[in-house]
Amino acid sequence: MTLDQQIYDTAIKNGFNPIAAKLIVAQARFESADYTSNVFKLNNNTSGIKFIGQPNAVQGTLSPEGNYYAKFNTIQDALNDKIARLYNITMRGVTPQQLKDSTDAIDFANKLKQRGYFGSTASDYANGLKAKLLRINVLEFVTKNKLPLTLGIGVILIGAGIYYKFVKK
Repeated sequence: MTLDQQIYDTAIKNGFNPIAAKLIVAQARFESADYTSNVFKLNNNTSGIKFIGQPNAVQGTLSPEGNYYAKFNTIQDALNDKIARLYNITMRGVTPQQLKDSTDAIDFANKLKQRGYFGSTASDYANGLKAKLLRINVLEFVTKNKLPLTLGIGVILIGAGIYYKFVKK
């Protein structure tokens, strides 16, 4: 499973709509330089989250602001901290459901800006997200339709077996 898929699936499992889930993947790519930044590599930190005593993190590398990044044992721990913890808190009037219902990059960026998430303008942040949306690699259909897809493949295989056994003797 790709990291993009892992992030997307975690967001979907936490109630984000498919558009908002893709925006969270784009956000992780944007904030980690496509998973190449030192903060990502040294701390398993997909979004530059600071250490504030999270139970699933320890103090990581020093940030330019003089505080520390959160260092997670696994990338999934980082995703859970952001998606399941941070994005499930109402901040500055923006509820978790409003984030989960985001409809596009500017909508998501405006909500994050209102929450005090970043210092740049919402339009600059949204443009960064839009650029990263072009790079993400997720399979929505398989994620949302695993059981019907599995059953469909099973029916096809059974049908093929019957065909070869009885028709192609």
